[in-house]
Amino acid sequence: MRRMAKPEWMVTDDERFVAQRELGLYHAYFDAFDRVVARLLVGDGSSSLGDAMVALSDVTRASVVSLYLDTPGSSSSRMVAAWRDPHTRLAAVTPEPLKLLDYSSYPLLADTLAVGMVLNKSLLELPLAEQMLLAQIGARRILCIPLLNRGELFGFLCFLDDDERRERSQTELKLLAMLGNHVAQALTRLQMEEAMLANQQRLRALVGATEDMVFEVTPSGAIGQVWSGHPALPAAETLTGRQLASVFPPEMAQQIARGVPEALAAGRSISLQCVLPQAGVWLHARLQPVTVGEPRVVVLVHDVTELARDAARKKTMLDTLNLLEEAIIDMDPAGELLETTPAWAKLRGIDPRNLGVDLGKALFTWIHPEDLPTTSAAFTRLLNSSEPTSQRFRLMQESSDFLWVEARLIAQRGPDGACHGVRGVLRDVTVAHLNEQHITQLAHYDTLTKLPNRLLLDQALAHAVDRARRDNTKVALGFIDLDHFKQINDAFGHKMGDELLVNLSTRLKGVLRDNDLLARWGGDEFVVVLPDLTDIARLPEIADRLRQAARQGVVLDGMEAKPTISVGFAIYPDNAESGEELLTAADHTMYHAKNAGRNNVCFYSDILHLKALGREHVAIQARLSDAIRLGGLQVFYQPIVQSKGGEVFAIEALARWQDDKSGWISPELFIPMAEKVGLIQELSDVVTHQAFCKLREWRDAGLHQKLMLNISRSQLFAPRFVSNLVERLNEFRLRPSDVILEITESVALTDYSRQLKHLKLLGAAGFQLAIDDFGTGYSSLSQLHEMPAQLLKVDVSFTQRLHTEEGRRIMQAIVQLGNGLDLQIVVEGVENLETARFLQGLGVHYLQGFHFSEPVPSGVAELWMRLGLSGKI
Repeated sequence: MRRMAKPEWMVTDDERFVAQRELGLYHAYFDAFDRVVARLLVGDGSSSLGDAMVALSDVTRASVVSLYLDTPGSSSSRMVAAWRDPHTRLAAVTPEPLKLLDYSSYPLLADTLAVGMVLNKSLLELPLAEQMLLAQIGARRILCIPLLNRGELFGFLCFLDDDERRERSQTELKLLAMLGNHVAQALTRLQMEEAMLANQQRLRALVGATEDMVFEVTPSGAIGQVWSGHPALPAAETLTGRQLASVFPPEMAQQIARGVPEALAAGRSISLQCVLPQAGVWLHARLQPVTVGEPRVVVLVHDVTELARDAARKKTMLDTLNLLEEAIIDMDPAGELLETTPAWAKLRGIDPRNLGVDLGKALFTWIHPEDLPTTSAAFTRLLNSSEPTSQRFRLMQESSDFLWVEARLIAQRGPDGACHGVRGVLRDVTVAHLNEQHITQLAHYDTLTKLPNRLLLDQALAHAVDRARRDNTKVALGFIDLDHFKQINDAFGHKMGDELLVNLSTRLKGVLRDNDLLARWGGDEFVVVLPDLTDIARLPEIADRLRQAARQGVVLDGMEAKPTISVGFAIYPDNAESGEELLTAADHTMYHAKNAGRNNVCFYSDILHLKALGREHVAIQARLSDAIRLGGLQVFYQPIVQSKGGEVFAIEALARWQDDKSGWISPELFIPMAEKVGLIQELSDVVTHQAFCKLREWRDAGLHQKLMLNISRSQLFAPRFVSNLVERLNEFRLRPSDVILEITESVALTDYSRQLKHLKLLGAAGFQLAIDDFGTGYSSLSQLHEMPAQLLKVDVSFTQRLHTEEGRRIMQAIVQLGNGLDLQIVVEGVENLETARFLQGLGVHYLQGFHFSEPVPSGVAELWMRLGLSGKI
């Protein structure tokens, strides 16, 4: 059954990220295929092998990459090439057991490679023998790819990492296996070429060192003078005066006897081939008649045994090449085919018996017209270069269909350096090309509306700004938001909502120019880019056309709806200095349009008071990204104190940022900013890593307090959030019971049924849950009763009203409610002793606020954990 494409609203950011990452993997490994094989086929010894290892390291990012080739006739494999990352922690000196590896000492490695399987293990997953081998240089993970020739192992590629967490995806392992096949084929071909070259050199030496056997024969078959002999025949001094048949093997004697009268009658030399099966010798005999004086024939016998064997080997090699799916072609400098292997018939879709029909025709005859200019240009460059080139084009088959072909071409040059031909290897890459196109489509286009997505928008916007800067033109960017889209989804369902988005995208695109771009930003938001503007006077008219196009009625489930949009426009370079600033300015303007009443268009120039704020926010946003990525964020800790006794019950991990330019940035600014621009997950990962690392140190020091972590909405909805969090804890030898997860009331109770499932999963994993900012959301008693939480954190706004009678009554009611639901109460914002003692009298379990401690660095927090804060109660 054919799997239906997943609707856009079901595609998660993780899945988009995976698709983009896999696209990057495919591009990286296909490029590595060419680089590695090209370097191996150069065949200049250790230099080409070393370059190939560097190319492998570039794509795999392994700490050490090495090539092992088996030693014939033994059970060992020798390291013939290796590359080591200069920044790795692995030992710089390779011990002897790793240079010459004995398979019999490492059964898991030997057995895995012998059956053609990939060995991919961390150090602790290996048997003791393999562990001891890797431990010598400090390797924590090994990946071995077997190299096979006709199913037989002749070596392997080895990738070592100094980090056991360096795991590779199934996609990357498949690509590595493919890469191993290419390396094996290249090495096999290289070995065959080296063997051929060695045979040719031996043959030339043999011919130069061995004289031909020369003797004369009379018409009656009697041997006359003998000048030199041959080791496989009777000694030269014993032959004179004897008959051919009495001294030579029958095969040789009969052929020479028949050839003597023929040569005498013709009056010219003739050649014979003689095979001596028992001696395993091939002889070439040339019979030269002598017509002066008594008729006779001079026979020159040349030993062509090595030539014959070499020819047989060449034929075997050619037959082997013919088994490959790649077609090998030879062309003249004009591109006309001179010779091809049978695989060419498969590419062209013709009968192999008609292979000669294509000879004499130019390769360009069958190249798709759209691909002809680039392929012709590449061919011309090849004729003037000594470097091989790679080109992808569509090749026409006999049926007039086209398939995608990748051609690796190299110019063949004579002693004078002039190109006298071109040799190429062609392979069918249709499936790979279509897969790349599909992945590119997924990576650059929205699956629901088929509009460009953010990635393609960023590229197009960057190009538009570059052109505007170069040509002194302008770029207008409009941020479009569909008004009240949530109501439409709630009333008609997501399917109807999707239909509306598709309908709206078609209408908006219909009022734009051909070179304008409409992209889907996400959800119910779109972005329109109007490049190459020389006059912005007509911009309000275009904006109004967009607004009017959206207002056209659309029938949803039998009812007519008239959707409206809010649009914010900004212009480069009038309102922004870069594409990123332009997006931010238009975004701010769009929100201004929504706040002004929706169904509205606003221009950034009309709200100048936002300009300075917008630019400052853009600058802070850019620096925030760097701070998260480069470790500029810090984690401070604020204690949660037991109301009775003053001991520290837990510490809350809080992100803090000291910017180089603006000093300490308030979390109330940079955390919402991180959520808006999609950095909250990375920010949370940084906080989690630092907090877990510090908690491990505290546990080792004997401290038992729990860690409180704030969880964002995007984290809670992530499919693998629970399992990833447990795995992160395992890395630091911590347990879920060591952590209390804080979830704000508004997040926990938005889409309640869906969130409840996630919260129950966290509870089942062993985490304690705290409802943060309680009293600011929309919870009901039934929802609180069902929620698997253990703690209730009362929002600071209630603490600030404790100086009034009404505020004290509300706090008392909240505490009674929490106790009735068997929830432990934590009150935030305690800033003085009077407040602390009042809450203590109400029966509040835990207190938090500046009265006890503001958020402090880990060292101060550790001091509070050890000494307690009883003096504050």
